[in-house]
Amino acid sequence: MKNIFLQKLSLVNFKGINNLQVDFTDVTNIYGANGTGKTTVFDAFTWLLFGKDSQDRKDFDIKPIDINGNIIQKIENEVEGVLVVNGDPLTIKRIHREKWVKKRGFPEPEFSGNETVYFWDEVPMQAKEFTAKINDLLDESVFKLISNPLAFNNLKWQDRRKVLIDIAGNINVDYSANGLNHILQLTEKKTIREMQIENASKVKKVKDELKQIPTRIDEVQKSKPVPLLFEELEKELLYKEDKLKEVDLQLQDSSKQNQTFLDQKSAIQNKIFDLQTKVATIENDLKNQVTAKTKIDTSKVDTLKQKLSNHNYELTTAKNNLQQIENKLISDRNQKESVEFDMQKLRDEWTSVNAETLVFDENAFHCPACKREFESGDVEAKRNELTANFNISKKNRLDSISKKGAELKAEKEHLENNIKSYEEQITNANVYIDKLNGEIASINSAIELEQSVLASTDVKPFNDLLTELLVTHPEYDSIKIELKSKQEELSQMHPVNNEELQNHKSAIQNRIKEINESLGIKTQITAANNRIKELEQEETQLSNSLLALEKQQFDIEKYIKLSIEALEQNINNKFKLVTFKLFETQINGGEIECCEALINGVPFHSANTASKINAGIDIINTLSEFYQTTAPIIIDNRESVSKLIESKSQLINLIVSEKDKSLKVTSEVSELQTA
Repeated sequence: MKNIFLQKLSLVNFKGINNLQVDFTDVTNIYGANGTGKTTVFDAFTWLLFGKDSQDRKDFDIKPIDINGNIIQKIENEVEGVLVVNGDPLTIKRIHREKWVKKRGFPEPEFSGNETVYFWDEVPMQAKEFTAKINDLLDESVFKLISNPLAFNNLKWQDRRKVLIDIAGNINVDYSANGLNHILQLTEKKTIREMQIENASKVKKVKDELKQIPTRIDEVQKSKPVPLLFEELEKELLYKEDKLKEVDLQLQDSSKQNQTFLDQKSAIQNKIFDLQTKVATIENDLKNQVTAKTKIDTSKVDTLKQKLSNHNYELTTAKNNLQQIENKLISDRNQKESVEFDMQKLRDEWTSVNAETLVFDENAFHCPACKREFESGDVEAKRNELTANFNISKKNRLDSISKKGAELKAEKEHLENNIKSYEEQITNANVYIDKLNGEIASINSAIELEQSVLASTDVKPFNDLLTELLVTHPEYDSIKIELKSKQEELSQMHPVNNEELQNHKSAIQNRIKEINESLGIKTQITAANNRIKELEQEETQLSNSLLALEKQQFDIEKYIKLSIEALEQNINNKFKLVTFKLFETQINGGEIECCEALINGVPFHSANTASKINAGIDIINTLSEFYQTTAPIIIDNRESVSKLIESKSQLINLIVSEKDKSLKVTSEVSELQTA
């Protein structure tokens, strides 16, 4: 058990207190009217430890103010405390001060921010080190719970519940004796809350599905077609199918007759095709003979035209190349002019720089502070230094100009070589183009001559020569006569007419289709009746599932109730005055989590101040035992409590006393502290 005892607390310029030292005993009473600084003592203690006030605020005003309400500047705000931890004294100090910096050229220092200084047994420390030591000494969240009687019940109910469950530890319930082994096994994979949610979801789903079954059955009933005279329809269907077979037999007979017709027709068509092939063969052979006799030899003209095309292509290519070379020539000439211009500028610059001389300013040889002239030796050294620097600078500039000039000269020579090469290429290209133009003119003349020779050649017309050959052919006319005879014979052939039978067959098939569609209604009615049976079976299954789920829901609630009773009993056994309600029963019988402190059955928030403070001390006693740590309990509004319950912790009572216009500190002699 770690016991933390506050022995002394010193405040300097902290909030409304200029200077105060309080010595504490096991029970310390601090009296004062409202506004005299009782809470400030509490704030100073929490600020010393954690840098926050008693209401857990980091941003609060610790600087004192004057009578006009202005913050008093350029003073340090200091709190020092002496703690006794398990019998060993420990002194800690926290100082907050302003930083004022005087800048050059400004008469008054300027405020540049605040800083906090920390001491641990007189050893200065950084904030991180100080905080780490405080955390080792006492966790901040634990300190709040064991130093303020109202702190625990100011937590969110979820946080209060978590602390209490930690305190309760393991609970022992004989679930087997209550027939809950199956629930106990399920908790190995899921939490009770998850089981509740899952079971409730399943119950809702089953109930929703059960509600829908009657509606779905009604919908199927309404969708069933009106029954027809199905027996009469089935008899008519058999009769129509027999009639259809009879018509098919009659159509087969007519088909046999038509097959003979089709065979004869096919033979004639094949003969016609053979004759047409022979006619086409004779005509093609004779056409080829006429073409050979009437063909004019144009090979010379074709050769000349191909040669002309090649020369024209070469001419176009040569002209394009010439144009590209001329463009490069123009570009390099322009570039050369630009380079020559830059070279002339460099020559002028070189001449200008080379002509520069050093002229001394006599004022340069006087002291810049007192204006006194330097000694002659110093003047000569200064002249030599300036001359050397001038000559080096001048040489560097001339060298740089010469280097640029050499680069431009090389570029100019390169451009001149290019220009000379381009001029030679242009001359050669023009010669080649003139040669091609001459050859093209000669080829055109040769083509005109050959075409005039071909035009004067006497050739008999193609169609006249072809007609002569067809007339004199030994088989052509006889084949044409036979072809015409077969075509006339084919046109006179007609098939057997079975259109009436086909129409009769179509009428029977249409009626059979109508009957089958009507009989389909019977199938629909049967399917609907089967669907209704399925839905009724599904309704029975869902009802059985709902019973099983409701049984499991009851067992889960029984498990929770047993756990609740054991948990609350285990927790409440650890307190003397306070009991805790950890679950609330809903209208539907279910249990939801909560955490409410009860004082003799009265909720904590409805109790009077005295009951709240004593209940808070009862809670602190249990928490101190659980955390194995005691710390000073600071009780505000102590005047509202006539008697406190016992506690192992140090007590600091803040008591409103209107007669005490300044703080008064006493020990256990207080008439309000009885135990």
